[in-house]
Order: sequence, then C-alpha cells, then structure tokens
Amino acid sequence: MINVIIPSDSAFADYENEIKNLYENSKSKIGDSNSFEFVKDNTLFYMFVKNEKLIGGIYYFLDNGKLFLNGFAGRKHFEDNLECVKMSLNWFKCDIYAESQNRASALCLLKCGFEKIGHNLFKFTQPKIL
Repeated sequence: MINVIIPSDSAFADYENEIKNLYENSKSKIGDSNSFEFVKDNTLFYMFVKNEKLIGGIYYFLDNGKLFLNGFAGRKHFEDNLECVKMSLNWFKCDIYAESQNRASALCLLKCGFEKIGHNLFKFTQPKIL
C-alpha cells in the first residue's frame, strides 16, 4: 500500500532529508530551478512512501491559470510512479498539464492518460461526470 504524506503531517519529518536530496538531484531532469523549500511551501506537495521506503514526490502548481503537475522519484519505481500519478489525478476536478523533460516521464504521463499536445507539453482531461 502506498502512503501519501504532506508537509504538515508529522511523518514528513521522517523522510524530509531524503525527499529533499532526491528533489535536489532531480532538479535538472524535471526542469525546476526552485529550491526544495520553495516547492514544499508554495505548491500542493505530496510525498509517496511504500513499505516505509520513499518512492518520490509529486507537486501541483498554477501557471497562467492552468494546473500543472511535476514529480520526481527514485530509480526502479516505474509501476509505483504510475500508481502515484493516477491516484493524485483523482484529487482534482480540472484538467491537468505537465511538461516532460525526458522519455521516461513522457511514457509515465501517457500511461496515466495524458495526451501530448505540444513539443513536451501534455494534458490530462478529467472525465466528465454525468
């Protein structure tokens, strides 16, 4: 079972150094130049843990009125990454955008229901509720 931890949860402190290091080592791959503290404090930040082992993090933010997602994870977590992205998509009722900086990210987005709408821009269209 995958657990979701947000910065205000007490358990966040147990993994904070590890998630910070993972983010700092992933910054160039995910196209984000912000500090970990900025991302943690100014986005909707979610950390994912399975069997007490860190998988990675996903954060949502607004850009020009559109909700974007960005994320990062340790190696060898592809199936868990898919589950984490799919889980988090259900927490919102609007369309979600993401930019992919590499093939693995693009594949993850496509497998989670995003469609490519630009050079490295993807969009997830929320299903319409009848």
